[in-house]
Amino acid sequence: MVKNVIFVCGLGGDAGMTYVAELKNFCESKSMNFFAPKMPNFEDGITYQKYVESFENLLEHKKINLSETLVIGQSAGTNFAVKYFANHPTILSGYISVSGFSAKPDQPLFKNSTKLSALESFYATDKEYEIFKNLLFPKFSIYGGKDCFFTKKNLKNYATKIGAKEYFDKNGVHCTIAENVRTHLLLHKVIEENFA
Repeated sequence: MVKNVIFVCGLGGDAGMTYVAELKNFCESKSMNFFAPKMPNFEDGITYQKYVESFENLLEHKKINLSETLVIGQSAGTNFAVKYFANHPTILSGYISVSGFSAKPDQPLFKNSTKLSALESFYATDKEYEIFKNLLFPKFSIYGGKDCFFTKKNLKNYATKIGAKEYFDKNGVHCTIAENVRTHLLLHKVIEENFA
């Protein structure tokens, strides 16, 4: 039974937060506690280890039982999830990736390419992907055909590597902007059909 939902955002600390309020309201309407931990931003210096510290701080302070928790990763948050749970195997209620990518960006993320180095510590090894894939909880992957950073092949490869059921929106973008309402609704649908 899902009691909690943890939303792990992508790079930038508040990346993806444009639809957290809507997601929070939806989850709470289903009697789920919703958490979106503040992750490090570029000024803090983003690393995988700093994401670990923020995530574990949330678990400790809110006394969250992961076996009753659905984790949603968005963009780099999806890379964090694979690496973290491969190295801290546990049973979740489930996992949903939104714009999960398995390799480096196919297009420049930023004009200042030095920001891309923040992703380096997030990439999982093939062994970590295999461990994550074999963890016994349901996995889903939502991604779009008009993603501005990653090819469909890259996004699909992530879904395959984690053994996820795929939800593809041919008009979906990278899911970090408020205008991508389709992704919000698709995410709500996956939660409704599988966890509510």
